[in-house]
Amino acid sequence: MEARLKISKFRFWKMATFLVITLIPMFIFYTVNYRDDWMFGLMDTLFHERESIQLETLDYHSLDIESIHLEELLSHSSNVKATNTLLLINKKHKIDNELVLNLINFRDTSLLVDEDIIEDLENLLHDVKQNANEKVYIASTYRTAEEQKRIYDENPRIATPVNTSEHQSGLALDLYVSKKAQREFIDTDAGKWIHHNSWKHGFIIRYPFLKKHITGIGYEPWHIRYVGKPHAEIIYKKGWTLEEYIYSLEEDVFYTVNGYVISRQCPRNGKLDIPKGLDDIQLSPDNTGFYIITGKMK
Repeated sequence: MEARLKISKFRFWKMATFLVITLIPMFIFYTVNYRDDWMFGLMDTLFHERESIQLETLDYHSLDIESIHLEELLSHSSNVKATNTLLLINKKHKIDNELVLNLINFRDTSLLVDEDIIEDLENLLHDVKQNANEKVYIASTYRTAEEQKRIYDENPRIATPVNTSEHQSGLALDLYVSKKAQREFIDTDAGKWIHHNSWKHGFIIRYPFLKKHITGIGYEPWHIRYVGKPHAEIIYKKGWTLEEYIYSLEEDVFYTVNGYVISRQCPRNGKLDIPKGLDDIQLSPDNTGFYIITGKMK
């Protein structure tokens, strides 16, 4: 019995070694010759150093905190701006049919986006043209549930089921340049600039290379998502996905980074704790049962 077990283990490791020796060269050959997007992602992962960023915790005295009813915070009567910018949308965390969207036409087109992203989107498109000398176009923005269902039914390989797509939020954009779309977008100077700099305007590459096991979706260098500042900078410099970032924020902890205060909270008795003395306070649900508070220190 023991001898058979040793033979089985030997055969297993022999087969595993054979597969590794065989498959790795095949993967490298395929990547080098046919997948420039994978090649970029691999080189970026291995060799591109990102600046470090550290979230520090803050200890507020109870006198420096206001407990405010969620209904008041979400109303126009408070000095807190309610947004959807940190909604986590995937197959596990679906869009609620009661989600209130604040959509607006981008420029004079029929493309609809969340009103909160307009200024940063304009700045992003201006800066990429200045730095990469290529004009970036928008292929897709907001989709209705009916549109998402139709696209998914036609080809489930290129779309996700209804209510699991970020395109239904108005916060996601698919970009391209002339004759270079989808995975070829990263072949362009504009695509590379977007990859490394979109965080400066509050956007992230929503589905990074080698993160499918977390996001459920493979590498999409053309798909950007607005999360706002300073969240985009944290996600980019940490090399995280939106999933990783949201779950890194401990409940009821106040963090500070680059002059911002961030806190992820679940309402207690219908209230959230808001530090006094903050400017430009924003409140977004994260679609996991929590709300994320963001404000600037005075």
